[in-house]
Amino acid sequence: MEKSGFFNSSGGDRLYNAIDFAAYFGDLVSNGIFYRVADNLKVTASTGMNITVQPGSAWINGYHYQNTTPLDLLISTANGINPRIDRVVIRWDNMARSINLAIITGTPAATPVAPDLTRNADIYELGIADILVPSSVLTISPGNISDTRLNPDLCGLVNSLVTAVYE
Repeated sequence: MEKSGFFNSSGGDRLYNAIDFAAYFGDLVSNGIFYRVADNLKVTASTGMNITVQPGSAWINGYHYQNTTPLDLLISTANGINPRIDRVVIRWDNMARSINLAIITGTPAATPVAPDLTRNADIYELGIADILVPSSVLTISPGNISDTRLNPDLCGLVNSLVTAVYE
């Protein structure tokens, strides 16, 4: 099937929806965070088991995400025996028609590993931080937060076709 666009409608013969626009923009802009400022969507320790995600914006599969104020998220209670690694993600959810911040809780283990990102037709996640949650802790330490925003395998920076052509 051939498709083209976008043309003005004449008598309702040109109907476009969000999927059409997302596909178009998805061809021009890559997934990742915008990096206008260094703390764009940066994860920091807050109080107790809370973390804070700084304001910022991202792009996933042709859709825009923006967080306009610092947002606190609660890390689940630590395991009493083993540490774990939780992953902070920006989650594009096609079925819910939304993009939101979320925490994927890791599995406690003597040698913990971060949970995998989900990347399929319904869910696509960008990993912006990994949080080491030592056993029995009551507070998230700043030193236990690993920033993964610049890792192209987990998140990376938005790149546009226009920039890619000239680089």
